[in-house]
Amino acid sequence: MEADEDALLRLLLELDTGAGVGVALTRLAKRLDERVSVLLRRCTALSDAVVGGTAGPGWLVLDVDEGGRWTARLTEAGRRHLGGGPMG
Repeated sequence: MEADEDALLRLLLELDTGAGVGVALTRLAKRLDERVSVLLRRCTALSDAVVGGTAGPGWLVLDVDEGGRWTARLTEAGRRHLGGGPMG
């Protein structure tokens, strides 16, 4: 379980460097040495999406543009979780 927690923290920290701008999942996958499909599942779990009847923490937002490119962006709740937000 610790490896999963490390991977989630690395993902959040990588998004924290994006200054509130969405980062393409393909770019994140290269930076984190992960498959895009694995990253998409992790991002979904960290968003506010409801999976299995339970909403996620809302630490990031997933978007898809008209061309089908997925991006992820850290939210204020995500920054607070990392200790970098106004309430951190």
